[in-house]
This record gives sequence, C-alpha cells and structure tokens, in this order.
Amino acid sequence: MRNLIAAMLTFASGAALAQETPPPATEAAPTQSTDERVTETEGKVTSIEEQLAEIKSILSPLSKLKFSGYVQGRYQWEQTRENGTGGFSRFTVRRSRLKATYTGDIAQFMLQIDASPSGVTLKDAEATLFIPGTKQNQSVTLGQMKWPFGYEAVQSSSDREFPERTRVIRAFLPDERDRGVKYSGKFGFLRLSAGVFDGNGINFPNSAGVDNDKEKDLIGRAGFDLKWISGGISGWYGHTIPLVKAVEDPYRLAYERSRIGADLQVYLDFLPVGATALKGEYIKGKTFVSNGTELLDRPASGWYALLVQNIGVTDAVAVRYDYFDPSNGTPALADSKNPTAPAGTNAVGTVGLTAIHYFGENLKLSATYEHPMTAVVADVHDPHDDQFTVQMQARF
Repeated sequence: MRNLIAAMLTFASGAALAQETPPPATEAAPTQSTDERVTETEGKVTSIEEQLAEIKSILSPLSKLKFSGYVQGRYQWEQTRENGTGGFSRFTVRRSRLKATYTGDIAQFMLQIDASPSGVTLKDAEATLFIPGTKQNQSVTLGQMKWPFGYEAVQSSSDREFPERTRVIRAFLPDERDRGVKYSGKFGFLRLSAGVFDGNGINFPNSAGVDNDKEKDLIGRAGFDLKWISGGISGWYGHTIPLVKAVEDPYRLAYERSRIGADLQVYLDFLPVGATALKGEYIKGKTFVSNGTELLDRPASGWYALLVQNIGVTDAVAVRYDYFDPSNGTPALADSKNPTAPAGTNAVGTVGLTAIHYFGENLKLSATYEHPMTAVVADVHDPHDDQFTVQMQARF
C-alpha cells in the first residue's frame, strides 16, 4: 500500500514538474533519480502516517465519551375548583437535563444533572463494572440510579408520551431514583435487574435525600424482550423508620415498605397509518408517599393502560387511563373537615389524551389534556381539577 502511494505521489510530482517553465539554457537544471524521488516520497508518507497515528491516539478516548440532554419548556393550565381554590396558568421549565456517559471495555461512567428554576440537582451518578467475559451483557453498578422496578419509572422522561408519570408511579416510586448497588444481566431475551438500596429515594420527606436508618430495601425485576412484546414482574421488600420525635415514637418502629408489580408492552404494525403500541402496568404495595408525606403501613394499589398510535412518521396520538386507590378497597368517604369534598383516601381515575408532532429527531411538540375523576359519595362533589399542558422538548 505504501509503495502504491509513493508511486502515485512520484507520478503526480513528475507531471507537475513537466508543466513548469524550463530554466534558461545557460543554467543547469538539477535532476533527481527515480530512486531518490521514491525515497523522498516514502519519507513524506511515513510522516503522514505518524501524524495520523498521533491524532487517532488523541481522539480514541473522546470517541468513548457521549454527551446528551434535553430541555422541556412547558405551558400549563389547571381548572379552578368550585370553592375557588387551585387553578393556575403558568409557564415553566419542567426538566433541563445534561448527561455525560463514558463507556470503556470493562467500565462505564454516567453522570446526569437537572438544571431547573428551583436549582441544580444530581439525578444520576453511576459507576459501572462490566463483568469480564460477558461482552458487557452483565454489570454491577454502584451509586445513584433509577430503581429497577417496572416499566414507566425506568423509562426516560424524554421518551414518554405524556408529560408526567401516572399517579400510581408517583405514589410508589416518587423519586424514581435512589442510592445503592445493582446487578443487571441480559441472557438472550431474558432481562434481570436487582439491587440493594437505601429505599428512601433522593428526596425523601424531611430528610433532604439522606438515609435516616440502617434498613435496606431489596428491589428487582425479571423481564423479557421479544422486540414486538416485552414485559416483566417486579418486587420490592424493605422497611422504613420515620423521622419523628422520640415522644411520638420512642422505639422508632420499622414499618414495612413493599410492592409487587407486573408490566407489559406490545408493539404492533397492522394499521396502514403507522405503528401501534399498547402498554400497561399494575402495582400493589404497602407504605407510599402522598403530597410529600410517607403514609406508613398503608396498603394501596393502582394500574394504568396506554394506547399509542403513530400517524405517519411525524405525528402520534395517545390515550391513557390510570387508576390509583390509596386505601386499597376502602369505600369512598367525605373529608372530615369539609363534608362536601372527597377524602384523601378516595380512589382517583384519570383519563388523558395527548397529540404529538415531531419536528425531526431533535424536537417534538405535545398537547395534553387530563381529566381526573375522584370517587365520591352523596353530597360530595368531584373536584374540578382538569389540566391542559403544552410542552416543547428539544434534545441532542
């Protein structure tokens, strides 16, 4: 290959010399033998190869480093309730993420931050070891990461069709993230992920995200992925010790915090207008978070069903129904302080509709309307709390 390049350069230089104006007859034109020109050209080729090798050594580590991120600008409107409370019309930046990932042969570094009007927070900080001999199909991760539970909690907010996660996910997995250690493995179509975590999340009520006890939670998911259909079952078992004054709980009792869930996703392509996706998830458990407060030893359950229909390659519509029962079957009640309002333990079902338009790969616009329906009894009114959200997301 080197001799071929040298010959081509020699030919080109000879042709160029042939076109130059010959020197005056009185001057002796310097001449080079063919071997001398070939030797000179080989030296130039060697120099070029050395420069290319140096550039490659500099760029090789950078090729393993990937930056990504997205910004979600939002306008949101909420209906004013009958008693005059609630209701708003506002612009906000919901998420503004920047993520850096460096993937080597046996290790991976991942850091993600979120910059919002309320400040800059750490979302993910993962140190991962790829188990040698597994072709990066098995790994151990230590740091701050998403809980390996279910589908929607793990799904990126940039990929989700609706602007926010369902009510049941926000109750059982309010932060989606925690600090701990996790094992992940791929075995053909099987997927396994399990770990040990603090259990309190990164924004645990009244703790500033700091674990306040020695209790650890076991969390995991066993799933499958056959491309057109995927799903899994998830489990969570642990305990929590609330942050209360000694006079309220002198023995600092540990309360059970557990969940069990199942999820399924089906991807079809039978309509001429575009692909269709059906997704659903069910969770039942004990101890969850509501309005920033951990409700101890309280059983609850919930589920959601989502239908997504693509229209061509630039548009999509989605319909979602999610249901959450914070008292797990207890009959609906009136609020003890306001007899015309529903109790906080009443079940809530929400119907949502969203339309999405993609401006290429990096920009999408969505408009979403959601109608919550709270279970009521006689003389109790369902609150007027519909919401309309317009969101534009740019990602790279």
